[in-house]
Amino acid sequence: MKRTLVSALVLGLALTGLPAPAHADPADDPRLTDNALYHAGPIARSTCAEKPIKRRNHVPTAKTYVTSTVQCLERAWSKHLAKAKFRFKKPKVALLTKIPARFCGYKPGKYLISDYCETNSTILIVLDRRLLNLMPGDLYIFNLTSSLYAEHLQTITGIESGWSATFPEEDDPGYEDYQDDITRRAYLQAFCFSGAFMASVYTSMPRDSADWKHLVRERQKEAGVTYGSARNIGYWMNRGFTSRNLKYCNTWSASASQVA
Repeated sequence: MKRTLVSALVLGLALTGLPAPAHADPADDPRLTDNALYHAGPIARSTCAEKPIKRRNHVPTAKTYVTSTVQCLERAWSKHLAKAKFRFKKPKVALLTKIPARFCGYKPGKYLISDYCETNSTILIVLDRRLLNLMPGDLYIFNLTSSLYAEHLQTITGIESGWSATFPEEDDPGYEDYQDDITRRAYLQAFCFSGAFMASVYTSMPRDSADWKHLVRERQKEAGVTYGSARNIGYWMNRGFTSRNLKYCNTWSASASQVA
């Protein structure tokens, strides 16, 4: 799938670690490294009745599946954000059957499958045959939805404004490397948040450890400049899943090798 899960993040972002341009260091911003989300403890366990997609490429039950997943996300995250003293805000969710002409102020490419727009708090998922027939199944869509929701959490808790404030001018030396690093840190944190949420509801789902391991392997196939190495994708997904605690999802203080 590589760069098919293009997010608004990628379209305006990039990384650290190599030649450092004149920019603020994300490790110095408490919104990123000492966010109240990290101090709210493990996400409370809850139930989430997974409603399977009846057959491949079946849009109505796919929409029901994603909608029910979003409801589970809202129940879990609204309670957890309250513990962290954040005001919860539901995202808008756009479930389409084809790529829109425009989204979040840009014209999407033909490979777009999903996106999150921080400017209007909208999650977009394109429920076409690529996702419903060619992708690896319901649990993948569950994880995709929860990862996009994690980007929404980054926005309403100040994490997105924290990393966006670090950007130098585009003509500064090292800009592209810095942009790529920030992108990976943001996405890997979203994967970790998603893993923590999934762990909080996993025992209520008809799933076992083999399903989780298979999901991680599928996400690792998306390794590249946007999400980082397969090893690091697995590392952050499992870090969230085994802990249910967002204090283990602080990618902003992680070494460059852990987000490469």
